Amino acid sequence: MFQHASVPAEDSEKLIYVEHVPAFAEPALESLYGSLYASLPQLRASDLKQVSTYVARQAGRLSALFLFRIAGRSLRVLNEGMHINRTEAERFASVIFQDYPGVDQIHFHAISIAETIPQRAALRFVCTEDMVIDLPEHEADYMSRLGKATRKSLRRHRARAAGLEQQLMDGADANVSLIERIIEFNHARMAHKQRCSALDQAASMHLISLLRQRGIVSVISLHGQLCAGTLACRFGDDIYSLVNAHDIACDSLSMGNLSRHLMILAAIRMGARRFHLLGGHYASKHASLAERVELHHLTLYRDRLSLCLDAAAITQRAAQALLYRCRVRLEEDMNKHPASWRALAMMSVGRIIRIARHAWEACLGPLKTAPP
Repeated sequence: MFQHASVPAEDSEKLIYVEHVPAFAEPALESLYGSLYASLPQLRASDLKQVSTYVARQAGRLSALFLFRIAGRSLRVLNEGMHINRTEAERFASVIFQDYPGVDQIHFHAISIAETIPQRAALRFVCTEDMVIDLPEHEADYMSRLGKATRKSLRRHRARAAGLEQQLMDGADANVSLIERIIEFNHARMAHKQRCSALDQAASMHLISLLRQRGIVSVISLHGQLCAGTLACRFGDDIYSLVNAHDIACDSLSMGNLSRHLMILAAIRMGARRFHLLGGHYASKHASLAERVELHHLTLYRDRLSLCLDAAAITQRAAQALLYRCRVRLEEDMNKHPASWRALAMMSVGRIIRIARHAWEACLGPLKTAPP
């Protein structure tokens, strides 16, 4: 039943390349999903050994491509950040449960699925988000959609930053030291907030690798001196802003917001259709017209018995979804009432949520959204 990489993909509507990722997978993933987290440049950061590939076609056209790994009785789809429809999820489940009798669960993580979940035994929990701007064709259209206060603020800060210049370059051509300077801005900014940057040495090396393959580097200079920058990657019609950082000495000029704004305008000129600001429902992202897109963890089960036997993991995913909902409410209230007693109350609630999570993890282990 299993087809290997030596079999042309056009020979069948549904193929499984056992423990192999075919060469056509990279452009196919980009064409199908346009997602950073469903792309091979991103997925190569993890070990792709023992990873198999599922390919589906309808009327001769590619309709789905999933990379997956099996561990015990669970199958984990590695593609994330993509939109899939119910029909493709059900087709995939039917093939897997027929051809892999030892698999009882199929996990999709951080995906968007607009339709109702498949009719078979399945559960879906919200797990994270992506803040996305739908880009118009022209810069003027985007500017007209911004709020009056946002446009006024951008004009004021742009006027104060006389001598500001933006330079765009392909990630493959950007000097590594320049990229590292922008990463250092991020480190300094986080340290100023008494927080740790997520960009440790391993993450920084992976980021540089991504930029070399799909990157766009926006460099902002003031009177010839580097003061901010945006590191982004493009996949199909989608541009992902991965790092937007500035020199903390330029805080008074709102340089971070200016850098992001200039990158959004550049994305429109490049013909991109969507601009991704990743997670975090901050007021500045909302002001840039970013809308929250919820991403879910979807588990498909062989039958209802398999679902019932997964009760412990289901409880953990439900708890994580509840914590996510609380955090979203906290962020929304903080954005609406930043200096009120309500904001202080919500901050207290946030502390309680963090304490509850730490207590949970101390007693029952980390809250997980997928099998290890």
